[in-house]
Amino acid sequence: MSGSPQPSPPLRQAVVDRLRRLITGTALNRALLGVLIVALVVGVGFGTGYTTSKAAFSDGSAILPKGPGLAQINASSNQVDAQTAVELATRDQTLEVVQVRPDSVWVVNNDTKVATRLPTDTLKPDKTVPKGAATGKLKLMAGDGQTYLLDQGSGKLDKLDGSRGKAGTVQVPPVADAVADSRGTVWAYTAPTGELLEIVDGALKARQAVSEPGTTITLTTVSDLPVVYRSDTGQAVMYDADGPRRQLELGAGQGTVSQPGTTSSLIAVVVRATGTLVIGDFQTQRVRSVKLSGREGNQFDRPLVHKGRVYVPDFTKLHVLIVEVATERVRSERVPSPSGQFQLTARDDRVWVNDQKSRFTLSFDANGKRTQIDSGDTEGAEDKPLPTPSPTPTPTPPVTKVSNRPQTPQSKIVTPTAAPKPRSTTVPDLVGKDRAAACAELRPELRCVEVAREDSTAQDATGTVLETKPQAGARAPRGSAVTVYYRGPLAVPNVTDVSADKACEALDEAGLKCAKQPSGKAATVAKVGVVQAQSPAAGSPAATGTTVTITFPDQIEVGTYTNQPIADACAVISQAGLVCKQQETGQGAPAGVVQSQDPAPGTGLAPGATVTINFLGNPVVPAVTEMAPEAACAAIAQAKLKCAPKATAATLDVNKVLHQSPAAGSRHPADTAVTIVYQAISPVALNRFKAPGAKRGGYLSAGGGGPTGWSSQGTIGRVYPLEAVGKVDGLSVIYRQRCEAKCGEVGGYYFTGNQATQPNWVADGQAFACFAQPVPGTVPLRALFNKEAAAWAWAPFPSGVHDAFTQGGFGSEYDFTVCHVWPHP
Repeated sequence: MSGSPQPSPPLRQAVVDRLRRLITGTALNRALLGVLIVALVVGVGFGTGYTTSKAAFSDGSAILPKGPGLAQINASSNQVDAQTAVELATRDQTLEVVQVRPDSVWVVNNDTKVATRLPTDTLKPDKTVPKGAATGKLKLMAGDGQTYLLDQGSGKLDKLDGSRGKAGTVQVPPVADAVADSRGTVWAYTAPTGELLEIVDGALKARQAVSEPGTTITLTTVSDLPVVYRSDTGQAVMYDADGPRRQLELGAGQGTVSQPGTTSSLIAVVVRATGTLVIGDFQTQRVRSVKLSGREGNQFDRPLVHKGRVYVPDFTKLHVLIVEVATERVRSERVPSPSGQFQLTARDDRVWVNDQKSRFTLSFDANGKRTQIDSGDTEGAEDKPLPTPSPTPTPTPPVTKVSNRPQTPQSKIVTPTAAPKPRSTTVPDLVGKDRAAACAELRPELRCVEVAREDSTAQDATGTVLETKPQAGARAPRGSAVTVYYRGPLAVPNVTDVSADKACEALDEAGLKCAKQPSGKAATVAKVGVVQAQSPAAGSPAATGTTVTITFPDQIEVGTYTNQPIADACAVISQAGLVCKQQETGQGAPAGVVQSQDPAPGTGLAPGATVTINFLGNPVVPAVTEMAPEAACAAIAQAKLKCAPKATAATLDVNKVLHQSPAAGSRHPADTAVTIVYQAISPVALNRFKAPGAKRGGYLSAGGGGPTGWSSQGTIGRVYPLEAVGKVDGLSVIYRQRCEAKCGEVGGYYFTGNQATQPNWVADGQAFACFAQPVPGTVPLRALFNKEAAAWAWAPFPSGVHDAFTQGGFGSEYDFTVCHVWPHP
């Protein structure tokens, strides 16, 4: 039951020893007594998925939870090969057991929040990891000898053991879900950033975005690669270290995705609302839907893909549905499940369907053929106790054998007595006395047989007599043996992985003294004050009052945070129990990445102390308007940004920055381009000339003179030389034409933005450039025609020149805008 106290270390060891003694049963099982138990494959309860591992057994058997213990169930012989009496769980608790390597297994009891490692050669716990502070379900995962434990409540991921990397908390953001592949790589999803983390040997190797931050996803594996399933979209995406590999649009939203571990390319999703099973193939990209008729709204758990079939647990009807992928044929099998909670487990070529509280287990072979195995009474393995011979009268634990063979009678041990039978004497009351004094009191009338007993409840010192057999006051023949049970040397309890105060309490209760010795540094605040080592070691014999020295860290070790994004670094620092202080020390690249830290890595700090991380911020765009372009570019470069000059502004205010983008004061990554808009080209005078003599035609020149004999009439505005076209926004070329005959005043000129030559006029080249459209500050240049003189004149409007021409008859027939020019100052 959740919250039940854990057995003391001596009792736990006794239970494990009992497990090893009590594995009995068939001839095969007796032959395997000395063989490693290397396959513990256990599902983890209603709605929680499953775990698979390979076993050394290849006889169609699997080790599954039965009652409070485990049973090796054999589908080939249709019987139980072995059953244990070890109480790994109470009546209402569920176990998760994962094979890590051929030489060890890890067991998690989610009700007590304890993970325990057991070597398979002794099945004696050699490492216990209490997780009493866990806020959610503990999930084990393993691959290639590497074992990890995820607290699905807090998102904390721990590496438990493995030959590569260091055991301890993995320094990553909170993890929502995780799976392990066969290489021992853990693929973990962190919701705050929507990233898939690649964790190798207990360290973060790489990260890649797989969803929007905050999105809820489920991880599984297909073909030994991680797959992200989004129930909101019904989409499944397969990833590897380089990013997305393949994608399937399953159209199965709000579904339950198949368990990890399949070696095929198939993924399955069962949709509760519609009672539909959707099967996708990453290899062929085919997606198919199978209707599970009459099961709409039923409570389904994660399907299991195995050997061309999909096994779907239906907890509403207590069925397992078996869907043939090739034919889409569906059949159902009733599950013997008195608790309504059963698990699907895959091992080798078989699928196992097991209820920890049921005596029956279903197994399906590679062809989907069903076998039902009767494992007997599920209350435990102590329903058929058998006596075990012992060289002393010390009580032995009961043994359960599961076998059809008749039992061989046990021989009795007879205590030798003198013959002929002597007269009897009364056994004295020896309880509470020292064993040496007690034996001295028995002799010479009776023989003293001393038997040490571990009694964790006794308050007496070691060597104190606990009881005798026969009891005090009984009559015993002179010369017969009296067994004196005394409190033997204490077995030092295991007090590692608990707080120093609790460790001392446990030692005090055991009659031992506690000596605290702070030493070393912890990775997180949760490990500060937690015992890491003890001397004497757990299980060592010790007399009452022996001092046990416990070693524990009293500081948090500062990690290495350089070259990490400041948000990630602060998350790790906070998770370790320290305070993160961000300090911007300059601007440049890479921005937002830790450049240095104080104190240095490896420093020990008290919980709650401050770690300062220094970083570069994004450069601030300087204000450069009104500055000369060269000075503006220098200021931009000094700010670690790039200057992008754009000298195309239509303005009289040359060589001065008119506009900039981005705006001054905004922050941008280093080397971001800052565009400055200005103009370096000044306009030139537009000079007007009059034809000689009585002729009235006009001529325009950009900064130059007129034709020979034409008289200057002064400057009427400002325009641009032809080379400014393309360098000043909005400029258009003005073309010059000359009258030869039948076109008015012969020798006169016509200026137009139209390149096409008028009838009876000849092209005389490009004249100058001006604005085709109005620009603030410009005025129209008007073309005026005098019909009587058959001559053209040009003048800005409004202007006195324009007024004079109109009063002289120009513009009576034609008066239009040629372009826009800057007025004459």
